[in-house]
Amino acid sequence: MFATFTDWEFDGDVEAAKENAQKFWPDMKAAGATDMRATVTGPNSIRTMTLWSSKEDVEANLDKIRAAAGSAVGMSVTGAMQGDVVLMMD
Repeated sequence: MFATFTDWEFDGDVEAAKENAQKFWPDMKAAGATDMRATVTGPNSIRTMTLWSSKEDVEANLDKIRAAAGSAVGMSVTGAMQGDVVLMMD
């Protein structure tokens, strides 16, 4: 399992950002995403954590998904990290 963390800045409010993320979820899921969480980090920013089935799915699709989300909804990436998941706890 592989995870990406993306910092987003956006026009509008958090509710609009949530709605936009929900619109893109089917495309992300089709590209190999299995789970996503978002945390509010400021009045116009969120950080997403997305779990993917494989690093290969991320490498093949992530740039396209981020670009599409950014151009369609007025969100821009301000930071990103990624890596293998080494521990999960419930």
